Amino acid sequence: MNPILLFAILIQSQTSIGFPDEVSSRYHYGPTNGRGDGYEDKVTEDGFWKISARVGFSGAYATDMAIYRAAEMAKAKGSRYVEIHDAVSRRNNMTTAESVTLFARATDAPVHPTACRSGKPDRCYTADVALVFARLSGADGKHPGIAAPSYIDKEGRTVARSGFGTGAVGVAQ
Repeated sequence: MNPILLFAILIQSQTSIGFPDEVSSRYHYGPTNGRGDGYEDKVTEDGFWKISARVGFSGAYATDMAIYRAAEMAKAKGSRYVEIHDAVSRRNNMTTAESVTLFARATDAPVHPTACRSGKPDRCYTADVALVFARLSGADGKHPGIAAPSYIDKEGRTVARSGFGTGAVGVAQ
């Protein structure tokens, strides 16, 4: 068998069954490392946190890492909730690397933000910090920014819900 085809089949089988141990050893949650994986955050002039995250392989999602980081920052400020605004992601189909930039800020109320940073109500939401931690800490609770299993589908496959909207509370008006 062609070694490139065999490698492609192996990679596909790993990504379809979730987050195997072989891939998790490559996963990096923390400030950006030498490979460019991880997150960066800074405070913008309008008081939001600008959080950028990058994951350089299939099996993990930069959006989940950035949302988890926003929840950590809100918790550090003593807030139970965090507003998530304007997530924009990019994926390189050649390398499977994914990156995202979003804006966030701590809030004390479990309601939809009164004003979305972009002016578009469907581009922001408020998340419960504890719910974000529960849903984005991996199956074992030890992998920050990795979706935990949500349910088993009718085919017996484990399904994880994650991405923009994770931990949402309140309703857009």
